[in-house]
Amino acid sequence: MRICVLGAGVIGLTTAWSLTEAGHDVIIADGASRPGQGASHANGAQLSYNFVAPFASPETLRHLPSLLLDRAGPLRIQPSLNPAFLRWASAFLRACTPRAARATTQAQLGLAALSRAELDRVQAHAQLSFGRRVAGKLVVYRNQANFDAARRQVESQSGMGNEQLVLDARESLQKEPGLRIAQSRLAGGVFTADEEVGDCAQFCDGLADHLRRRNTVSWHLDAAITPILRHGALAAIRAGGAEIEADAFILCLGSGAAGFAHACGFQLPIQPMKGYSLTLRPRTPEAMLHHSVTDADRKVVFAPLAPDGTPMIRVAGIAEMIGHDRAVDPKRLALIRANAADALDVDPQSDPTGWAGLRPATPDSRPIIGRSPVPNLWLNTGHGALGWTLACGSARLLADLLSGATPPLAPLFALKREA
Repeated sequence: MRICVLGAGVIGLTTAWSLTEAGHDVIIADGASRPGQGASHANGAQLSYNFVAPFASPETLRHLPSLLLDRAGPLRIQPSLNPAFLRWASAFLRACTPRAARATTQAQLGLAALSRAELDRVQAHAQLSFGRRVAGKLVVYRNQANFDAARRQVESQSGMGNEQLVLDARESLQKEPGLRIAQSRLAGGVFTADEEVGDCAQFCDGLADHLRRRNTVSWHLDAAITPILRHGALAAIRAGGAEIEADAFILCLGSGAAGFAHACGFQLPIQPMKGYSLTLRPRTPEAMLHHSVTDADRKVVFAPLAPDGTPMIRVAGIAEMIGHDRAVDPKRLALIRANAADALDVDPQSDPTGWAGLRPATPDSRPIIGRSPVPNLWLNTGHGALGWTLACGSARLLADLLSGATPPLAPLFALKREA
């Protein structure tokens, strides 16, 4: 088949790779001038295969008033009367039950396991180098109630994934000597030994180069993408001055997917969730992190990377639902910088500009993978903060569905969910 993948971020690139492996001719179209320039470019760098608990949860619901009122906090939701936002918010509230959160966690764990295996395969086949390594992940909690909730989450995931260790404050700081948070300010932590880190931008660059060398892939970049509908089906797209026809189209446009779907005549439950990142230099070799770390209460992550062999720490955080604004807000970037300086011995000015991107968030935190209501258009979008973790598994699932297979995971990620 001739298949057009809409989007050249990590989701679009891995989807394209899976489709070429299945023998299809693939076209990749994107509005950016080069691959991996959206939410893939400078994300948190953590491959969190076991930490997949949804944002939609009873804990989030309890904190919702503060999210709506605290304009300086790490999480911020700006209410809107826009019908798409109101539909999203209503579905989000329905997803904040214990039963729904457990179902999403179990579904995400299954997709994450598939994604880890597929990333192994992609990396080996394409011979990619992107700083991937097993670093282990430590999630630390400052608030006792949040730590107790995390302990319950570990207990609820028992038997679903790999072993997670619950640590007290002293044990947490012993596990990660690069942290400089006072023991008295920590309630405890959760450690998972086999979690990974990797530079998503380097992965995108390497995979794009690999795809360019294959005769079955062509590119249309730096071009606005609009749908062309005929007889109720997606017959083609317009990418800049080109009209591209295909047997099938795969929507991987991240936070832009909802707009494309609307132009096709249906609604996608996706809202942009803005995040920020810095890539900072540790002051001394001893200050380099051994593991990736998440400061859960401040909603910030730290990942050890070594681009070009230079030890660096990716610092990422903040989740703002404030529309499609991609601008870097100096005040929000300053909050990330202050959190890094508080927790680590880093040079907070070693990345003077920082980065901001929009993550495509669904109400229940699961991606949407499968058929759309429009003939010829398939969906692989809505991964939120887990796009890097779930990319390869999502691509495999989509390619299997397109081939006519019925993977057991598929109903859990369809546009109309099964629990």
